[in-house]
Amino acid sequence: MMSYEQQQLQTIYRWQQQKPTVAANLLGFAVTPAAKLVGSIIPDSALQAALEMACSAGEKLANPDAILKQAHIDHIGQLFHVDLRVCDQLANTTHDYAIAMAAAEGGVTGATGLVGVALDIPTLTTLALRTIYQTALCYGFELKGEEGRAVALRVFSLASANSFKEKEAALVSLVAIKQMLHQQTWAQIQQAAFSSMGKEALVIALKDLAGQLGINLTKRKALNIVPIVGAAIGAAINASFLKDVGWAARHTFQEMWLLQHGHQPLAISYQPS
Repeated sequence: MMSYEQQQLQTIYRWQQQKPTVAANLLGFAVTPAAKLVGSIIPDSALQAALEMACSAGEKLANPDAILKQAHIDHIGQLFHVDLRVCDQLANTTHDYAIAMAAAEGGVTGATGLVGVALDIPTLTTLALRTIYQTALCYGFELKGEEGRAVALRVFSLASANSFKEKEAALVSLVAIKQMLHQQTWAQIQQAAFSSMGKEALVIALKDLAGQLGINLTKRKALNIVPIVGAAIGAAINASFLKDVGWAARHTFQEMWLLQHGHQPLAISYQPS
């Protein structure tokens, strides 16, 4: 019988092989007049600015005290020494909270149509980044400063992939970090992740992610401007987006936790096709 950890490795591997759901389910909306209208009010430049602010806000809004209280521990590092089920339960609570908050916010802004879409994006982006930072804490990883931002953005890129090719690229960008987990401390790994990008590369990464996120959100938000149903659609769309973000963060940091405990992931040598 497989152990719980081995079962989770298989689940992670299956998720890594899945195509992004937004591409499969919402592809038809990409060319509709509604989608084009949504795209016009959330240009890449605005999304890049929103991402920059969301990274800072996400780090500040992450709440390690809530994790410490729920897990009955004194410091986040102790989560490296508990049963994986404890970390997964913490992540599940974080994930459920994020989905509920996103749905509530999407319902309010969705009711106001096109104007609400413009107001929704910064809030939704901040909530998504906060979820990534908070989920990292659930597995004992503290994302701090520009080094932590480099890791968080890679996870966000994975969550907002519009195609399997984009998902592959995001997975590959995380492989080097995962491989270092056997040899270095988490602080050293974060520094290495930032060094491999540098400040200039981080700006480029933000720009690329803004373009990727713009396509993703345009597809999702195309129905938000439809009268009457906007509130319900807004709630469902935001909940779906945070569900994707949460699973990307959970699987990423869960796999990293398993690596630090000597497990070999099924896709450690993942390479783009």
